[in-house]
Amino acid sequence: MSEKKKSASQGEIEEPKARTSEKEVKSVRTSVRDDRPSKPVRRDVKPAPASAKKSGGFRQWAIVRFVRESYRELRYKVTWPTFQEARNMTIVVIVLSTVIGLILGLADQGLFHLFTTVTGK
Repeated sequence: MSEKKKSASQGEIEEPKARTSEKEVKSVRTSVRDDRPSKPVRRDVKPAPASAKKSGGFRQWAIVRFVRESYRELRYKVTWPTFQEARNMTIVVIVLSTVIGLILGLADQGLFHLFTTVTGK
């Protein structure tokens, strides 16, 4: 009797599966692949030599590759400011730092004066 209950409860839980043909499955798979963006191919980076992978020198090649990529980025991709732009930005930073320092100094003096007035020292 318990076997009948188990089989009945399992039959209720399972839903009938719809059968699809292989052609439908393949068409769904290809459409999913077509929707994915392809990875860009990097032509400026060469893979590490096979000897480096075998001998454990991969880390050395990784460091060399990092230095090369950093140099190329700094040399060809970074937009450097002109002398006048750098001078103007430096002056702005110095002026703003001075103004904020004065504001914080005045706030500190005011709070110290308030503290001495409240405590009576």
